[in-house]
Amino acid sequence: MIKLDKIIGEPLLEFGSGGQSFDIREGITRYGPVDVATPRAKTEVKIGLVGTAKSIEAFSAWMRTCANGIKGDNPLNPNLNPDFPGLAPSVGFRAKFETHESWVSELSERELKELCEKDGAVSLLAELFHDKIRSLFELSASKPDVVICLPPDIVRKRVKPRAYENEEFDDLDDSEKGVDFHDYLKGRCLVSRSLFQLVWPRTYGESAREVQDPATRAWNLFGGLFYKAGGIPWKLLRPPSGKRTCYVGISFSVREEGGYMHSSLTQVFNDKGEGTILRGGMAHKSEEDHEVHLSKEAAEKLLADAIQNYKKANDDHLPDRVVVHKSSGYDRAELDGFNKAADAVGVKFCDLVALNRSDIRFFRHGSYPPLRGSHILLDEMNSVLYTRGSVPFYRKYPGPYVPRPLHVRYFQTERSQTELALEILALTKLNWNKTQFDSLYPITLGGSRRIGEIYKWCHDPPSDPLSYAFFM
Repeated sequence: MIKLDKIIGEPLLEFGSGGQSFDIREGITRYGPVDVATPRAKTEVKIGLVGTAKSIEAFSAWMRTCANGIKGDNPLNPNLNPDFPGLAPSVGFRAKFETHESWVSELSERELKELCEKDGAVSLLAELFHDKIRSLFELSASKPDVVICLPPDIVRKRVKPRAYENEEFDDLDDSEKGVDFHDYLKGRCLVSRSLFQLVWPRTYGESAREVQDPATRAWNLFGGLFYKAGGIPWKLLRPPSGKRTCYVGISFSVREEGGYMHSSLTQVFNDKGEGTILRGGMAHKSEEDHEVHLSKEAAEKLLADAIQNYKKANDDHLPDRVVVHKSSGYDRAELDGFNKAADAVGVKFCDLVALNRSDIRFFRHGSYPPLRGSHILLDEMNSVLYTRGSVPFYRKYPGPYVPRPLHVRYFQTERSQTELALEILALTKLNWNKTQFDSLYPITLGGSRRIGEIYKWCHDPPSDPLSYAFFM
């Protein structure tokens, strides 16, 4: 039955004043963020800085450059590398990005060098930066919205950060990873509820190599900061049906507690892109299908908690529909548990889908990979969707490796495979750390491996729901 269903066109997004565009940067430039010119608009982003005197000075200088706007470096392909419009309240994100001397905390280079030479340097450095970040959020007067962490090159060379922007390697086995500075620091900041953004010198340095062009770096950084500070840059365009939809992503992390056990992790999003992370119960690996599953009771509680979380965040409205994206298949106990939770609150529409990277690849005539949005039906229960691929709007395939599609398995559906694939494609555009619209995973599962790693280094993880902004 293998056949090309269709090439799904780029889903539209919504921006300020109801403006619509399928391109994130074009939409922000023309219309501004979602809540612009409303009482909910985020018009000021207060930024704290933690680093050495030199790294703070260098970043501050680069921020002033960004404030004036930056030309894209590819005039022959402005869609892929558009200009960054600047940081004035009348352009771009329509907000002031400002810092203040009371939100700046300096570290001694000598102290950092001494820590770099010690055993366990990664965790020691992370603890030092955490103390400085936390202190800025404990100010009795005005506090920053988000703190930018600016370790110098001596720290970068010691901790050897992983290149998280490459989603192709997001599913490396946990056993291949040691203590990661970013994840450890994020885990510590979860406990103190401290929002921060880690920025290495290559982002703002004058001689930055092997990085994106300056305009793209500015787009990605300030878009992420705007979201972390509480703004909504863009959101999904609500479908004609107008149904309120709760999107739930369920993945699993491995932790050792008297033996290896699987802990479920839930990401809950609404159509605005407001996200919450919930920790679920324990799971087991089935000897029958060798996939990880929840018990009926754990599945029921997990989805019930997700629905209630959605309700609290949406003016006490229950969703009309629930979509669950799971990183493994569903067994009968999970299907029964999820349906029981939905039925208990009167949610009639429930689509249960599994997503993982496909081992099947397709080719098209010529030298370019398949188009992003290519949807191939395998049978009534399986399809393949290219969320990364050649993009006509960019006039190229904007990636360094041959793209692998997603394998979509449909276990219980109210809508067609085509509609659900379109929704998955749209959800890949809700990555607020990235303004290029070709992420591999939908936001429901995007970064789930990293979130599990962050919890791994959180000594006393909070039991209550946490904003997705803490994990970005």
